[in-house]
Amino acid sequence: MSDLANQPERPARNYATESGQQRTITARPATCGITGFSAKHLYHLIKIGEFPAPIKIGRASLWRLSDINRWLESHTSSSDEEKQS
Repeated sequence: MSDLANQPERPARNYATESGQQRTITARPATCGITGFSAKHLYHLIKIGEFPAPIKIGRASLWRLSDINRWLESHTSSSDEEKQS
Protein backbone atom coordinates (compact mmCIF):
# COMPACT_ATOMS: atom_id res chain seq x y z
CA MET A 1 0.00 0.00 0.00
CA SER A 2 2.96 2.36 0.26
CA ASP A 3 2.72 3.13 -3.48
CA LEU A 4 -0.80 4.43 -2.86
CA ALA A 5 0.21 6.87 -0.15
CA ASN A 6 -1.27 10.33 -0.37
CA GLN A 7 1.93 11.91 0.94
CA PRO A 8 5.58 10.91 0.84
CA GLU A 9 6.33 8.05 3.18
CA ARG A 10 6.91 9.20 6.73
CA PRO A 11 8.05 7.22 9.71
CA ALA A 12 5.45 6.25 12.30
CA ARG A 13 5.29 8.50 15.36
CA ASN A 14 4.81 6.98 18.79
CA TYR A 15 3.38 8.81 21.77
CA ALA A 16 1.91 8.02 25.18
CA THR A 17 -1.57 9.15 26.21
CA GLU A 18 -2.28 10.70 29.61
CA SER A 19 -3.36 7.27 30.85
CA GLY A 20 -0.02 5.77 29.76
CA GLN A 21 -1.24 3.90 26.65
CA GLN A 22 1.15 3.78 23.72
CA ARG A 23 -0.23 5.07 20.39
CA THR A 24 1.24 5.07 16.87
CA ILE A 25 0.40 7.57 14.12
CA THR A 26 1.07 6.62 10.48
CA ALA A 27 0.34 8.25 7.13
CA ARG A 28 -3.20 7.80 5.82
CA PRO A 29 -3.34 5.57 2.73
CA ALA A 30 -5.00 6.96 -0.41
CA THR A 31 -4.65 6.81 -4.18
CA CYS A 32 -3.54 10.40 -4.64
CA GLY A 33 0.08 9.34 -5.12
CA ILE A 34 -0.77 7.39 -8.27
CA THR A 35 -3.42 9.63 -9.79
CA GLY A 36 -2.09 13.01 -8.75
CA PHE A 37 -5.58 14.08 -7.63
CA SER A 38 -6.49 15.41 -4.22
CA ALA A 39 -8.71 13.29 -1.98
CA LYS A 40 -11.55 15.81 -2.50
CA HIS A 41 -11.33 15.44 -6.28
CA LEU A 42 -11.17 11.64 -6.07
CA TYR A 43 -14.35 11.52 -4.02
CA HIS A 44 -16.02 13.89 -6.50
CA LEU A 45 -15.09 11.51 -9.34
CA ILE A 46 -16.43 8.56 -7.32
CA LYS A 47 -19.70 10.41 -6.68
CA ILE A 48 -20.27 11.04 -10.41
CA GLY A 49 -19.25 7.47 -11.28
CA GLU A 50 -15.97 8.24 -13.05
CA PHE A 51 -13.57 6.59 -10.59
CA PRO A 52 -13.68 3.18 -8.84
CA ALA A 53 -15.27 3.26 -5.41
CA PRO A 54 -13.11 2.28 -2.44
CA ILE A 55 -13.58 -0.79 -0.32
CA LYS A 56 -14.46 0.23 3.23
CA ILE A 57 -12.68 -1.66 6.01
CA GLY A 58 -13.77 -0.12 9.26
CA ARG A 59 -13.27 3.62 8.78
CA ALA A 60 -10.53 3.12 6.18
CA SER A 61 -11.13 3.57 2.45
CA LEU A 62 -8.93 1.28 0.37
CA TRP A 63 -8.70 0.77 -3.37
CA ARG A 64 -7.63 -2.32 -5.31
CA LEU A 65 -4.47 -1.53 -7.22
CA SER A 66 -5.89 -3.46 -10.19
CA ASP A 67 -8.94 -1.11 -10.26
CA ILE A 68 -6.70 1.96 -10.21
CA ASN A 69 -4.41 0.57 -12.94
CA ARG A 70 -7.39 -0.34 -15.13
CA TRP A 71 -8.81 3.20 -14.67
CA LEU A 72 -5.43 4.75 -15.53
CA GLU A 73 -5.06 2.57 -18.64
CA SER A 74 -8.53 3.51 -19.88
CA HIS A 75 -7.76 7.21 -19.48
CA THR A 76 -4.25 6.99 -20.89
CA SER A 77 -5.37 5.27 -24.08
CA SER A 78 -8.12 7.86 -24.72
CA SER A 79 -5.72 10.79 -24.22
CA ASP A 80 -3.14 9.13 -26.52
CA GLU A 81 -5.80 8.83 -29.25
CA GLU A 82 -6.66 12.53 -28.86
CA LYS A 83 -3.00 13.52 -29.28
CA GLN A 84 -2.68 11.47 -32.49
CA SER A 85 -5.75 13.13 -34.08
